[in-house]
Amino acid sequence: MALSFFLPRSSAPEYSAEQLFSLYRDSADSCYLEQLIALHGNDLYYFLLQQSDAALAGDISQQCWLTLLEQRGNFLGLSSFKTWLFSIGRNRLLDELRRLQRWQYQESEEEPLAELLCPLQQLEQQQQQLQFNRQLLLLPFLQREALMLQLEGFSLAEISQITRQPAQTIKSRLRYAKQALQQLSGVNNDNT
Repeated sequence: MALSFFLPRSSAPEYSAEQLFSLYRDSADSCYLEQLIALHGNDLYYFLLQQSDAALAGDISQQCWLTLLEQRGNFLGLSSFKTWLFSIGRNRLLDELRRLQRWQYQESEEEPLAELLCPLQQLEQQQQQLQFNRQLLLLPFLQREALMLQLEGFSLAEISQITRQPAQTIKSRLRYAKQALQQLSGVNNDNT
């Protein structure tokens, strides 16, 4: 479970993630850490969840925040805080997947809670999400990872930095992932 679920919701953050981390690093005041978790905890957990299962995503997410506690002097500000955090998460996840010798996620029976829509809209939305999740799971791990990072809002340069791969490699992974998803969904790009 993502840590940010446990924290009270506040209004718009007063500081950027980088400023919050700097304040936390210099003062060790947990209120800054709580704000960081509230700001990026769900995003990190969701990214990890798309690459693994709920238990592993929760464990890796917690490990990321523990790493942040232990190595708070390691963030040099050469990237955004979120990019650095996701790099830690990705590396931890890859280490764990290698350790477990598994690269394929087993589909979970859990479904996210539907928003308050009419039952027909809820059913349609759930079916579309389920279909997308199944198609996503058919992608090779590296393509799925690049696509999930892009959907998370990271730029090509940031994805390149997180994965430690050249930007052209990331572009190729994204292109192949999108082509595969189009094929799986039956979308034909030919104009014939």
